[in-house]
Amino acid sequence: MTAGLFGRALAVCLVALIGAVIAGSPARAADGRPVLNWLQFGTATQEHYAISGDPADTARMRAAPVWTDQPPRFRLLMLIPFKSVAAYSIGVDVVLKAFRQQNIPAEFEIWLYGDDRAIAHEAVAWAEANAVDLIMPVGSRAAAFMHETYSGGRLPVVTNSAKDPVLLGQMSDYETGSGTNIAYTSNTVPIRLFISYLFQLLPDLKHVGVLYASSNRSAIETQVVPLHDLAASFGLTVHDVAVRDAELVDGDLIEGMDRVRLRMETVDPGLAASAWIVTGSTSVYRRIDLIRGLAGRAPVVSTLPDVVRSGEDSAAVSIGINQSTAVQLSAFYAIDILTGGVDPGSLSVGVVTPPDLAINFRVARQIGLRIPFRFMEAATFIYNYDGRQVRAFGQPVGLMN
Repeated sequence: MTAGLFGRALAVCLVALIGAVIAGSPARAADGRPVLNWLQFGTATQEHYAISGDPADTARMRAAPVWTDQPPRFRLLMLIPFKSVAAYSIGVDVVLKAFRQQNIPAEFEIWLYGDDRAIAHEAVAWAEANAVDLIMPVGSRAAAFMHETYSGGRLPVVTNSAKDPVLLGQMSDYETGSGTNIAYTSNTVPIRLFISYLFQLLPDLKHVGVLYASSNRSAIETQVVPLHDLAASFGLTVHDVAVRDAELVDGDLIEGMDRVRLRMETVDPGLAASAWIVTGSTSVYRRIDLIRGLAGRAPVVSTLPDVVRSGEDSAAVSIGINQSTAVQLSAFYAIDILTGGVDPGSLSVGVVTPPDLAINFRVARQIGLRIPFRFMEAATFIYNYDGRQVRAFGQPVGLMN
C-alpha cells in the first residue's frame, strides 16, 4: 500500500472510530459506564411507549411511541446526572405523558451520565450528530452542566426538575428570557413568597430550624442562603441542621435536631413560635419519619408537597411546587419550542404560581397546629384527620378519574 493510500485508509478508520464513539459504541458497566435500569414508569406510559435499555450501553434507554402508526415527529435527549429514583422517574415520566396527551409522537433518548462530565459531553455530541431536536437536562446538576457548557449551543434546551435559576445565578431575573438556546424552569417557590405564606400559617414565628444536605449545592443556594439573607428583615432566627449523605444522615439529623430543638426551647419553651423547614434535599426529606419524631411540637413545613403524605410520617404542611406540575410546565415549554417555533431564549423563567399547598390534618392536630381557612380553601393536596387523602391536584379524590 502506498503512503497516500495508507494515509487515506487510516483517516477513514479514524473517522469511523470517532463516529462510533459519538453514536454510542458498545460499553459495559465494567467499563465505568453508569447503569440506567432504575427509572420507574406509570402504567399509561408503559402502554403508550416501548421502553428499552440499550444492549450496547448501560447508561442509555429509549422510549419510542407505540400509540400511533405515525413515525416520531421529534427526538429528544433527556440527560440525567445521577440515580434518584423518585425524583428523576417523575422528571421523565411526566414529560412522556405530556407529549402523549398532546398527541405529539416523539422518541426519547435517555442518558445517565453518573456525574461524569465526559459522558455528558458525549451525550450532547451524540445529540448533535443524530438528529435530536431538543435536549432536556433533568435535575439541577444537569441544568447547571448545560448552562456552563452549552449556552449558545446549536440545539434548544429546556431545564426540568431544576431549582431557581435566578438564585443560582443562571438568569438575571424571572421576566426576561435568557437570550440563548436555553429556556429555564424552576421547581422552587421564591423564598420571599415562601416566607410570606409561612407567616400566614404561623404569625408569631421567631425561630426556624432548616434541614438540608451539605452536598446539595442547589438547595443551599436557592433555599438556605436566601432564608438567612432575609431572616433579619422578618424577625427570624435561623438554625441550620446540615447533614451528610448516605449512612451518616440519620446520625446527623438526630444530633443536629436535638441540638437545635434544645436551643429553641430555651427561648420558646412550648415551641409555639418555632418551626422546622425541610428543603428539597432528597437525603433529608426521605427521612420525614425520623424528622417528625425529633421535631417535638414545632410543625414541620416542607418545601415539597410530596413530603406531605398519608398517615403520620408526614410534614404537617408544605408550601412548594409539586414536582409533577413543574415538570409538566417544562414539557409544555418543550412542546411550544418544537411545534410552535418559539425561541427558547425569549421565554421567561417557568415558575408555577401560586404555590401548591399541602396539608395533613392528622399531623397538624397532633401538635396543635391551627390551619388558616384560606390555606384549606387554596390547598392543592389535603389529608384528613384519619390521614387519608381527600384532595389531590385541587380536586376531591372521589371525583378524580
